[in-house]
Amino acid sequence: MRAVGAAGDRVAVPAAVRPAGAAQAVTVREYGTRYLRITVRYHGDARFSWQRVPGPAHDRPQTPPPPAAGAALRRVDAALADAGPGAGRGARLALGEWDAASEGGGVLYRVPGAVSVARLLPSGDDTAYRLSVGALADAGRTLRQLHDVPWEFGEPRPHHGVGRLLAWLSASDDAPAENATDDVRLRALARERLGPRLWTRLTDWAEAAQEPPGRGGEVLLHGAPSTGWLVPSPAGDHSVLLTGEEVTGGDPALDLGWVLGELHELRSAATRGLGAAGQGPPVDYPAAARALLAGYLRTEGVTEGVGANLLTEKATAALPPGTERAATLRLAVHMRDFASFVGWHEDLRHYADLLAETLDADGAPTLRW
Repeated sequence: MRAVGAAGDRVAVPAAVRPAGAAQAVTVREYGTRYLRITVRYHGDARFSWQRVPGPAHDRPQTPPPPAAGAALRRVDAALADAGPGAGRGARLALGEWDAASEGGGVLYRVPGAVSVARLLPSGDDTAYRLSVGALADAGRTLRQLHDVPWEFGEPRPHHGVGRLLAWLSASDDAPAENATDDVRLRALARERLGPRLWTRLTDWAEAAQEPPGRGGEVLLHGAPSTGWLVPSPAGDHSVLLTGEEVTGGDPALDLGWVLGELHELRSAATRGLGAAGQGPPVDYPAAARALLAGYLRTEGVTEGVGANLLTEKATAALPPGTERAATLRLAVHMRDFASFVGWHEDLRHYADLLAETLDADGAPTLRW
């Protein structure tokens, strides 16, 4: 959760990460939380690997999607590759490799860059920002292509992010204050700041998100798209979206709302002076969100100038119904995960207020770009 607390590791644009003459893989980044540890290695010739290893607080095995769903993902990626380079191409799917015998275990992804949009977007570097906005447009196109595939691959797994939120919402708060964990402390704070009406609304939305959609059926979902899973190529020719661990079937609003909720949180944190987003250089988050939406809506050339205004006016009606609710759930999940996997920070009080405001407005602020 980059918007809460310290700025964390600051990393140069990926083009700067090129160890000269390296004969073997070189570790260039290591970071993570109690939930996951991530190691990025450079393998020469602009080839990188990202290894995601469960931390001590990881609550379930890392398992690949069902074989038939995996085959569908490969077909989508092949279609993305056939689109060729340039504008209009979606982000390629970097499909995880499960290898329990490898050093550290976890899931390995092969990608063209060392740094994700999560670090590049707020860096203050113009090139990094352009790469990030382009990657978000690519991600929007890819999510839309995934959502064109009906879920026909057996019983879908519950959405894990929503599941973590539901477990947190339903847990009791009877631990003594001196023994309370950070997530228990946050739950008590959130109950107070939200009040019974908004706490019930949040619970109802989370429960509904785990139910099969009734209007158009379930589609193939990435399951947890985010700026941290989105990696541009330093050359700017393509980007990739780490995919596999959270894949499931469900409502397309969950995928799109997951990224919009993250961008809404970053914009709000920057406006309120919270955490790394509030301490860093100014960032045009609305332009980033409009790029994502333009990619998802397959609307080319409307991310700047008059086109941006047109997109803002028309996008809401064209998005999957419930996108604003999914974006609000994403805000709640991220807040809960920070307390559970990183620890307490006083900024969480302000995030609880932001969640209350967003819930009270039925999630509408997450679509105002």
